[in-house]
Amino acid sequence: MSRPHSPKLAPTETTSLLPPSPGADSRRKPWFPPVPRVLFTSFLLAMTFAVTQTSLIYAFRVMTCDEYYKTHEWDGREGDRCSVPKIEADSASQIALMSVITTSCTIGNLFFTSWFMKRYGCKAAMFQQTFWAALRNLTQIYALSIGGGTGMKIIQTTQLFNIIGSAGGYQIASNMFIATLVSVEERTAMFGVLSGIIFMGSSTGYSVGGLLFNWFGLLSPFQAAFGLLCFCTIFGSLFLPYIPPEDSAHSDAPEKKSKSFLSPLKIFIPAKKEIAGKAKRDYNLLLLGCGAFFSVLATGYVHMALQLVGTDVFGFQPGESGVMLSLNLMVKAFFLSICFPRIITHGRRWLSHRPSLPPSPQAYDHPESASQAEEPDSTGFPQQDPAPAPTDPKHGSLFDLHFLRWSIFVDGVLTSATTLSTKGWHLYVAAGVLPFASGTGSACKGVTLDFVEPELRADALSAIALVEKLAQVSTISIFGSVFALLSERGNPTLVFLLNGCTAMIAFMFLLFVRMPRPGEPRLALA
Repeated sequence: MSRPHSPKLAPTETTSLLPPSPGADSRRKPWFPPVPRVLFTSFLLAMTFAVTQTSLIYAFRVMTCDEYYKTHEWDGREGDRCSVPKIEADSASQIALMSVITTSCTIGNLFFTSWFMKRYGCKAAMFQQTFWAALRNLTQIYALSIGGGTGMKIIQTTQLFNIIGSAGGYQIASNMFIATLVSVEERTAMFGVLSGIIFMGSSTGYSVGGLLFNWFGLLSPFQAAFGLLCFCTIFGSLFLPYIPPEDSAHSDAPEKKSKSFLSPLKIFIPAKKEIAGKAKRDYNLLLLGCGAFFSVLATGYVHMALQLVGTDVFGFQPGESGVMLSLNLMVKAFFLSICFPRIITHGRRWLSHRPSLPPSPQAYDHPESASQAEEPDSTGFPQQDPAPAPTDPKHGSLFDLHFLRWSIFVDGVLTSATTLSTKGWHLYVAAGVLPFASGTGSACKGVTLDFVEPELRADALSAIALVEKLAQVSTISIFGSVFALLSERGNPTLVFLLNGCTAMIAFMFLLFVRMPRPGEPRLALA
């Protein structure tokens, strides 16, 4: 008597005709998939670049103080011997010079990284950033051991390493990894997760750097950063997924090789498109770039304004300001990593939702001609319509654009409301609430990539990063001067109102952006 067949082995209508090959599941689901590897590396790098930030500022004050007392004598009075107006002014000048060099070289690194990715791929671009950053960090350790004016000059000179290895470069490489490894539907959400991971790493780095300084001294944060950079270089070269560079994918197209170093900027030049037989210029990417610039211009100074207002108006000590900044970064990391992907996913589904009514039987059961009948497939069964996807690209991109617009609008309203702060705890509330209107940068990247061809993704990401970096430089100089002017007049909190008004300018630019219609050509530069 034969055994009865097990229910698990009984074929059904949904049973695959070809059984899966043995071991397929294990090949599909590695224990450490590529995307988590990219996120892990980005977290470590964000933490590493933040570990030395506060210690570096303090080191400049100490070295300026040492240089000052080479030509002056201390009067021996109690208190901090470095608390002298001349020392504080010189220290601020040296830090400002270092910041200018760092920012200028980082902007150059954005172009270099874009070119490097197209030539050698994302993987090489990622770990070569950490290699040069490790050399810079090692040189800074030597400069700190010397101290004085010579040490400051060495540290300022080491910022030239940022041209070939900086935080801006690894972030472009990380975004390119995400844009390539995930599906189109998940791309915008994963940009938000990546941004949240980077903010979380920065917040952790600030805390770890402060603890290392308190426990082991001034050199310990730099030594720890050097070790982490060496680890990230080895990890990136061994375990990050390999993605072929664009030059190898388009080796037969000579025009692809002739791109200049400044080719990312061409993204924002209005291109001519053939629409309905008429040549029209497409200004959408230019409007997106303007919106991204003014959104960062509006929000980039807020965290600095919170610290300055807390210190000048409400008497915050460094510990209180540090807690407020860490709160802001952690809430922003929570929103971008957990809330933002769910908002994008559910919003796309809501916008793409259509009633799934079955087709009319008369339209298919009784074809009037042979051409209307279903064509049988290779197995002899009628073809079935594929299951509907949770979202479609058209409505998914459209929701990203809606989110981009209204996120910056809400951010402007909340930032303007911070002007009404009259007590210190109001700033803590603002630091905890403002991050819930973030996500504009991630949404902007997702929308921008929907306007360009796949081979232009590196240029598009580099262009957006460049716009954001220029806006960060501009907001520090513009609103720094505005804050000083408002402080002289006794109304420093009005800087939040001006930040909110700037956000509304970004909102107005984004209102005129229109997603490309189905069938319209995307941007493709010759």
